[in-house]
Amino acid sequence: VLWLMAAKEKWTRQNDVAGARVILEEAFAANAHSEAIVLAAVKLESETRQDARALALLERARASEFAGHAGTRGTARVWMKSAVLMRQLGRPADALAVAREGGALFPNFYKLWLVQAQLQPPQDARQTLSRALKACPRAPELWISAARLEFAGPQRNLARARAILERARVYVPRSPVLWLEAVLMEAEESDSVARALLARALQECPHAGVLWATAIVLEPRAQRKARSVDALKHAEAHDPEVTVAVARLFWAEHRVEKARAWFERAVRADTDYGDAWAWWLRFEREQREPDPSSIAAVEEACGRAEPRHGRYWQRAAKDPDNAWLPVAEILHKTAELLATTRQL
Repeated sequence: VLWLMAAKEKWTRQNDVAGARVILEEAFAANAHSEAIVLAAVKLESETRQDARALALLERARASEFAGHAGTRGTARVWMKSAVLMRQLGRPADALAVAREGGALFPNFYKLWLVQAQLQPPQDARQTLSRALKACPRAPELWISAARLEFAGPQRNLARARAILERARVYVPRSPVLWLEAVLMEAEESDSVARALLARALQECPHAGVLWATAIVLEPRAQRKARSVDALKHAEAHDPEVTVAVARLFWAEHRVEKARAWFERAVRADTDYGDAWAWWLRFEREQREPDPSSIAAVEEACGRAEPRHGRYWQRAAKDPDNAWLPVAEILHKTAELLATTRQL
């Protein structure tokens, strides 16, 4: 851990890439079988666009044994990072081949199945996800991917997607993300059906902030304030998704200072929740007279926080076209995605 901390200090704070590389080389010499050190070195090389170095490190790692993985080539994370980097570099065929080989070695690592499905046409992806769910039936992400596959495109099949998510909840009960996916799909067709399903979801997951935030958004305008009071009462304390939903209510009512205070409260509650930063940026940008200093302040604070999570943040950050964008640009990409969501 100390090696990694020292390397990060050199790279991110002192902007000394060569110095960070030397530290990681020394760390590798002392800990030749450490997955964390190898992946840190790969991250350094890939983010500084030394792509050949990163690929060479990963190729060597895939042929090596690591601590805790005796008798196998590489680790699941090494194989996954290899596939993801190849995809980012515009080599989808190589990425798919690596994901398949890694998946055969580590069939219980659901992310390798997801990478395969993302690189395949729909019919092949459907078969891959079917096999994946037999190997990893308790991975909500796989069920969600399978349901989205059925719901995508002009021929979207809500009945089939609904059946997949109902089966998913048998294998993974009390999963807020599975309930959320089902509710949002139903909302595409009928708010009343979505609200009824959401009521069932809240019975099973009574403290899930993501479900309470969705409940606020799905309510008719006249009931939203009362629903927000319920959400603040029942969700976990300082839940950032509920806090963002309340901020959006104040925004819709043109109560600018109240909205700003609640957006600030949301990012303080969880600096890693990228969607909160993106909603705050949209709020500042869409004022009648946008203040450049307020927009810059959000960008700078988000850059320092370096968020990693959020439904829409991850969608922007994991898009191969955005692979090497700085945090500020991911922030703007996420804000653009939020424009496609239901507005209050």
